[in-house]
Amino acid sequence: MNNNYNFVVSKIFKGAEEEMLALRHPYVGSEHLLLSLLKNSEYVRDIAAKYELTYDNFKKELLLVVGSSSKVSGFILYTPLLKRVINLASSDAAESKVELTPKHLFRALLEEGEGIAIRLLYGMNIDLDSMYDELNTPLKKNNQKLELFNIGKDFSEIVDDDDLVIGREKEISLIIETLIRKNKNNPLLVGDAGVGKTAIVEELTRRIKTKNVPKVLQNKKIVMLEMGSLVAGTKYRGEFEEKLGKVIKELENNPDIILFIDEIHTMINAGGAEGAINASDILKPYLARGKVKIIGATTTSEYNKYILKDKALSRRFELIKVLEPTNEETTIILNKIKPSFEKHYNIKITSKNIKDIVSLSDRYIIDRKNPDKAIDILDSVCAMREVASTKPLIINKYREQLEGIIAKKENMVKKNDFKKALIYHNEEIKLDKTIDNLMKKINKITKNDILNLISRKCNIPLLSKKDNYHDLEKYLLGKLIGQNDAIMRVVKNLENHDIDRPLSLLFTGSTGVGKTEMVKLIAKFLKINLLRLDMSEYNTDITINRLIGSSAGYIGYDDGAIFDKIKMEPFTIVLVDELEKASPSVMNLFLQILDEGFVTNAKGEKIDFKNTMIFMTSNVKSNKKIGFMESNSNYNDNFSKEFIARFSDIIEFNNVTEDMINTYLEKNNIKDKSVVKDFDFHKNGFRGLKQYLKVNN
Repeated sequence: MNNNYNFVVSKIFKGAEEEMLALRHPYVGSEHLLLSLLKNSEYVRDIAAKYELTYDNFKKELLLVVGSSSKVSGFILYTPLLKRVINLASSDAAESKVELTPKHLFRALLEEGEGIAIRLLYGMNIDLDSMYDELNTPLKKNNQKLELFNIGKDFSEIVDDDDLVIGREKEISLIIETLIRKNKNNPLLVGDAGVGKTAIVEELTRRIKTKNVPKVLQNKKIVMLEMGSLVAGTKYRGEFEEKLGKVIKELENNPDIILFIDEIHTMINAGGAEGAINASDILKPYLARGKVKIIGATTTSEYNKYILKDKALSRRFELIKVLEPTNEETTIILNKIKPSFEKHYNIKITSKNIKDIVSLSDRYIIDRKNPDKAIDILDSVCAMREVASTKPLIINKYREQLEGIIAKKENMVKKNDFKKALIYHNEEIKLDKTIDNLMKKINKITKNDILNLISRKCNIPLLSKKDNYHDLEKYLLGKLIGQNDAIMRVVKNLENHDIDRPLSLLFTGSTGVGKTEMVKLIAKFLKINLLRLDMSEYNTDITINRLIGSSAGYIGYDDGAIFDKIKMEPFTIVLVDELEKASPSVMNLFLQILDEGFVTNAKGEKIDFKNTMIFMTSNVKSNKKIGFMESNSNYNDNFSKEFIARFSDIIEFNNVTEDMINTYLEKNNIKDKSVVKDFDFHKNGFRGLKQYLKVNN
């Protein structure tokens, strides 16, 4: 029992055990604890003396009523009641986040209200109620016992003093200005998730702790309240309103407390059960009078959805917009905080690493905001480098060798062979030095580490080599007949792909010449996911909903759309077959994708196409020669000029010729070429040839 507590409390328990043994009682009870408190605690003695309670008169009363035994107990046993008193005192101390003290034990003993000690005190006509009230008087002035602290958290205890917030001076100044205003002194931080709204409040908390704020705010305390904690336990009607009313009254009586509600939009419906009013309706009058100070934080979408619609609530807050920092600002932020990561991981982070992290995260992670996503990549790449490091394995190997050398040295000493022992001793010193140098060696982050991490997070092979395209050219030349020029142009476009736009190629030519087949072969060779869209299925305007989803309020709004697959597999080949059959709405959708590299679905989510390869096929082809004149491609009859201008390249496939047919027959070991004498290859191409040979061969 004594080993689990501090010295003072352990001394109290030891004293209680000694009292039990001295009185020859069979157990340690509340009466022995009180004797020990009166003997060993100056605080308890001072309180008890006011009520004429001393160690001597209480012990005299104990002997008079209980007496003593003639037999000394061989065991130290605590009564169940005393254990309850100790548990109650421990819980009280833990709730106040302090060590257990004699004061907690004395108050718990009185609060329990039972046991021999209490009966004896009643018999001595001690005013226990007044004594108990005096013990609790200091606690009433202590904010830790407020109901607010039971359901909320003191933000100053949560905030890490070593963290830094960079580049948010404007927003912090606006919060401070709002808080010291006479009216409408409730700031509301609104910004996208990850831009640093909570971090701004954390920085304000640090400044209050260091007195780096105007004098009006220097003694303020920020308490974070979660609406879930406020609602918890309120099963019956009226309980929630009563609990919130108590919190509001405490805020009014303690003007030094500033309430911080993260995700403040959750209070719109909190407690709003049938027949009850929600938290925002209860708070509105107090916010209007300036009786309570609240800092709120929420995202832009939630603000528009919940708070902006309630005009009475929104006008009670001073809106402070928190914008996403630019890449340059994010770079400054990461350079300022990198020492803490270097210290935590024992790793070297260069300014070049920071630039790569910011640029690559901005390029490939579009569904999150800076600085959150850049800091996340920095943290993850340091952890990945730590896991991948071979240093622990090498150190363990050297340590095993060192143990073997030490064993050999000791063996030589036992044999009195000091010459060999000295040799082993020198090897031991060298290995010790090697291990020490390895321990001091600092890991470094490379660009490949950053690329590997983002590749893994975004499912995009950023480290693919261009050598693959040379092998792809040979592969396609061996599979497709008579399209050598088209193959070389496709491979050249793949090699020179602009990473800021999706690769977009339009294949034109007659049916059966190998347009769709080439795309399938490219996907197979490069092992890339293929998404095929047949535009004959998208020939009406309403079919655009299948690609980006239905608008809000329509059936199917919550269903998945085809383009949602691109979010999960960003590195995808999109094959748009028979483009000329697409409806104008679908065509305009692809116009945006080819131009901007992204599209917004029906839910307002951004879908990035910059890492996709978009191949479109069409049977539209160039006009043939007319006499000695050669006409230009007549694409404007089917596609708009701006649509044609968006393609990386337009590649026309050769028509199938008799020589191509003969080459195909030779490759398939068909020596009798007369089997195709009745086949119209000009009209049907290779696709029709395969079917024809199945039927006639």
